[in-house]
Amino acid sequence: MQNIRLNAVNKKSLLPLLMTAIQSLTTWLVPTLYSHQVHTNIQHTFSNQLLVILFIFMFNFLVFDRFTNKISTPIFLSMTGVTVLAAALAFSSISPTISILLFLCMVTLSTFFTGFKNNWAGLILYTISSAFILPEVLFYIQCGFLSTTFLSVLVAPLLGFLFIFYPFFINKLSYGPLVHVSLGILCIVILLVTHLTTFGLIAVGTLIISWLATQFIKQSKLHLIVNVILYLIFSVFLIL
Repeated sequence: MQNIRLNAVNKKSLLPLLMTAIQSLTTWLVPTLYSHQVHTNIQHTFSNQLLVILFIFMFNFLVFDRFTNKISTPIFLSMTGVTVLAAALAFSSISPTISILLFLCMVTLSTFFTGFKNNWAGLILYTISSAFILPEVLFYIQCGFLSTTFLSVLVAPLLGFLFIFYPFFINKLSYGPLVHVSLGILCIVILLVTHLTTFGLIAVGTLIISWLATQFIKQSKLHLIVNVILYLIFSVFLIL
């Protein structure tokens, strides 16, 4: 009986770990692919990159845990402490600006304890953190400068992120589906104007599949992992 319980716990723990690995890969892949296009040498040591990747992994895990396992508060706080330590170490090893940006990302975690039925603050903060701040931080780690051009490249992935993860933060709103559809139409129009290529059309297709998943997948954890994978595909095809 004890073995059965342990197996159940292990399987339960694997789900947020899997989603964390995929989302962290997406966050790392977007700036990495773009940095190779600008042909610059890596400006920071491997340890600095590892520090930021550790922060990204822990940050994503803590967010996805709120949607899945919801570990006890003491464990959650201890894991948050590791994330805080990584952000603090970035102050001296990378730069104060990068450290401040990482701490801003962590404000997202506080929104899961507000008790609001629709977590608008969480949606906006997680979108800005995962689709804007963290890719830009990684780009800085790899290239040694903050790029306004890269920030403009991130606009489409940011809108896609907002659309794809919307149902998990806003799911108890009478007009929520209408807002979701309107956001999807806006994303598609912008993509058709700015990315009218084969890869851009594939990205549009992932948004449509994501919307269909919202309509037909009623199991929330399965829906979440499907959308995490879809966002990986969406982001990669936008950068290619």
